Amino acid sequence: MNTHLIEILSKLTLLDPENTTKDILKTYEEQGNCIIHFLYFANIILNILDTEDRISPKKEDFIQALLKWDFLLPDGIALKLLYKKHFGKELPNLNGTDFLPFFLSSIPKDKKVEIFLYGASPEVIGKTVEYIKESFNFPVISAQHGFQEFDWSKMSSKEKGIIRIFLVGRGSPLQELWVEKNRKKLEEMECLVFTVGGLLDFWSGTEKRAPGWMRKLKIEWLYRALSNPKKNLKKTLVSLQLVRFLIKK
Repeated sequence: MNTHLIEILSKLTLLDPENTTKDILKTYEEQGNCIIHFLYFANIILNILDTEDRISPKKEDFIQALLKWDFLLPDGIALKLLYKKHFGKELPNLNGTDFLPFFLSSIPKDKKVEIFLYGASPEVIGKTVEYIKESFNFPVISAQHGFQEFDWSKMSSKEKGIIRIFLVGRGSPLQELWVEKNRKKLEEMECLVFTVGGLLDFWSGTEKRAPGWMRKLKIEWLYRALSNPKKNLKKTLVSLQLVRFLIKK
């Protein structure tokens, strides 16, 4: 592995969901802002983070975005196996599909929360709003689809004491680069930012999760590839490159 990838992997959060949640909320309270990214193995391959080749400006920007976060959460069984092989430690289960519901449900009941959404299609974003209201009972202040520039006029100064959660679901690396480009504005608006990838597709019902038994066996990736090959097959095939990482000394 090259030095960039080793540095990124060394920054992964190793705490369980409960303590990670506590740390995120504490950091947000102290800083007034917080940025959380997720890293999965296919992301490493698709963005060529594993090679020593010349770094393009876009690749360099993505690497810096991954290193300038407050929390980098591990996502997926492939990344877990890679980390175990090269660092000798177990990674916790902090994938976005499981962790975000846990996080939102764990926010103390006496806290006021407001949600902002940016990403996905108009249809998906609309259904996601309904899901959040029904599942977590939090108000969605603004929901903007990802095929337009984000309208900052929809986000006014935050009232004291409110936890302002901003979910950005535009796919990787676009969402991480967008957050880094708009970091100053996000800090000014006191946002707690999660880059959530395809999570909004699940919350809208556009994409289904694997049955419980497949999740227990850690093969949800196979279900996703077979149920929606147009979207997920490439990611799955890319993840098979994990083999070459595991056989290296």
